[in-house]
Amino acid sequence: MSTFVLAHFRTEAEALHYAISDDGYEWESLNDGEAILWSDVGAESIRDPFLIEDRDGTYHLLGTDGWWSENVVHATSEDLVEWSDPELVPVMGDVPGVRNTWAPECFYDREADVYRLVWSSTVDPNGEGDSEADTDALDHRIWTCSTPDFESFSAPSCLFDPGYNVIDACVVRHDGEYLMAFKDERGENTVDTDHKDVRLARAPVGGGPFADVTEPVTPAPVEGPTLFHNGEEWLMLYDHFIEGHYGASRSDDARHWEVCDSAMTFPEGLRHGDVLEVSDAVGEELREAF
Repeated sequence: MSTFVLAHFRTEAEALHYAISDDGYEWESLNDGEAILWSDVGAESIRDPFLIEDRDGTYHLLGTDGWWSENVVHATSEDLVEWSDPELVPVMGDVPGVRNTWAPECFYDREADVYRLVWSSTVDPNGEGDSEADTDALDHRIWTCSTPDFESFSAPSCLFDPGYNVIDACVVRHDGEYLMAFKDERGENTVDTDHKDVRLARAPVGGGPFADVTEPVTPAPVEGPTLFHNGEEWLMLYDHFIEGHYGASRSDDARHWEVCDSAMTFPEGLRHGDVLEVSDAVGEELREAF
């Protein structure tokens, strides 16, 4: 049996928070909704937190270091309770004109036998970064680098460029391929916008190319998709960031999706998170600790 941990942040607290569930449908906050970990480096922010367990059983946290940064936040834990001091990893540090590095996630690339980070960045075509850039002027693509050990990292490269603004990539293994959920960032931040929804793409290997982009599989406007299997079906959670609530869709095959918000119970205040599957023993330890 498994337990599911939803790492997320809150608008009023850009830090690591936990919600927990036994089935992926009924979620409850841990630690009375208070933060588990704060950052004191860079922008002193942990937005869009992501958790992964490596082959040695160490948990890694990745997060967005504020709006305008070439770095991602990284910390480690042996039990999801006690965390190392956050550090900054300059994944875009050698790229001229980078404006931002948003929503880092990670997956195990089987073919290359490495962990592959993915995130969203805008790179100024003139090679001049602008820390005061208007977010509406950003034009993101999905970038990647790899690491064997979360200590050394390869040079970054563009992983996914469908020809338009995209953010918030989440990659999972499905049917012998890599399935990417991403946000089509075109449109406006209004409830009646075109785009601002989630689409899917697939690749035969972790390094891409990702292709066969689908039509939207979620309502709009939403962002921050996270994909996981609860033992019976695929679930996708996402942030209705304009309307201030969380949403969800389900699928039997990760290809055909239907909204299932009405069956879900979420704590209030969740923002852009990621689901990690852990053992029931770990889940019980987290409930006892927080």
